Amino acid sequence: MAQRNIIDVELLTEHLGYAPISLLDSVINNVNAVADKTLDRVEQGLSRAPPKNLGFEKAFKQQKKPPPDANAEDMAKLEIIDGVHKLETLLCAAIDKNFDKYELYVMQNILGIQPGHRNWMRLAHYDGLDFSAGAHEDAPTRESVDALRKKLQASQRLNVMLHAEQAKNAALLSKLKSVVGAKPPGARTSLGAAGELKVDVVDDKAPFQFLHNKGDLTESDAKTPITTTTAFNLSQLQALRALSTSLRNIMPDLKGPSTIEDAPEKNKSWRRERLEYVEGETRKHLESVRGLELSKDGA
Repeated sequence: MAQRNIIDVELLTEHLGYAPISLLDSVINNVNAVADKTLDRVEQGLSRAPPKNLGFEKAFKQQKKPPPDANAEDMAKLEIIDGVHKLETLLCAAIDKNFDKYELYVMQNILGIQPGHRNWMRLAHYDGLDFSAGAHEDAPTRESVDALRKKLQASQRLNVMLHAEQAKNAALLSKLKSVVGAKPPGARTSLGAAGELKVDVVDDKAPFQFLHNKGDLTESDAKTPITTTTAFNLSQLQALRALSTSLRNIMPDLKGPSTIEDAPEKNKSWRRERLEYVEGETRKHLESVRGLELSKDGA
């Protein structure tokens, strides 16, 4: 029964364009709004009326022991507030009770579908549709749709990874350009007379700035590889000499104190090293197993 009600609600929602219960909610909300306005007007009318016209002054005088600080106006105000509150409670209870019945009646008799008519109904926007097309061999299935969804997700993950790799490579490229003293990313480059791209050197103190000194390489081409290679070597010769000189100046500081002392040890042949290893292991065996105490010479 519950399944049938759900199907009926879905069918009516598709036909009307909104849920049937929303229509009833709108009616009930409008009734509640009218009831609230009515109660406000009643309270305003009673509050503006003089207590004498409402009979509060006569009732106040008939009291045997009225409070010393009380008067007819205060008594009228309290009675009006209490009376309006009671009226609101009774009115809301009556509205809820009667509109619950109204909702049940409308959902069962007006906004309902008879069980015998359910299978014979066709909505207007279903006219002309061929429902047998789903039985075609090339029709998508749940498995094929899931496979396409997985491919899409994999493509999206790959796209994210490629963008991250691109950003990483761009950062590395900018660092390399700073090492060779080239322009930072985004700077304009100029074209030479032959249409070749010129890279302007910004930092003359870059470690590999000398690579921009091409010498006669611009006058050579691939047809003369020996000339090109020689020109490149000659262009880098001054920089290599400067680096060699700086390394020679640094070498004495790099040598540790143990380098000179261990020089004879490093000149030992492999036979000598093997002999010393065998003698050392033999000494350990005699001292630990046999209990002998040997001198430095093995005596």
